[in-house]
Amino acid sequence: MKIKIYTNPTCHYCNKIKTDLTTAEIEYEEIITSENIGEWNEIIRVTGIGMTPTIICQEETWLPNRDFRTSEELVARIKHFEEHKMRHLSLEERVDQVNNAVKNITLLLNQTNQTLQSLQQKVDSVSTPNVTPPPHPRPTPVPAPQQ
Repeated sequence: MKIKIYTNPTCHYCNKIKTDLTTAEIEYEEIITSENIGEWNEIIRVTGIGMTPTIICQEETWLPNRDFRTSEELVARIKHFEEHKMRHLSLEERVDQVNNAVKNITLLLNQTNQTLQSLQQKVDSVSTPNVTPPPHPRPTPVPAPQQ
């Protein structure tokens, strides 16, 4: 299985990923972003994010914190797909994939909005105590002046 890893030489996370891939005996091709600007720009154009290490595995692009959080998680994911190869998606399947991603984002945004509204209600209830103000005293009648 061919794996490309886009790295930055000063990225400690990239170095950890490379060390763990080597330890797990996973072969990869390293692409240093600063030495391959054109190719790196294409990755950024496709993903919308210029984040290293970016992994290309079986024509899929994996980004840190989106598709894997740790090097161990990445190694496990690669091993899984070594055993269970992904087939190439047709253009129609890619369009369906994008549509589903948009629906998932919409769902997450709606859930986030509901959570924020709930939190705002809690904050409002704490900052505005349910204390009834005392009634205004009735004015004492002033006797009319005597003539």
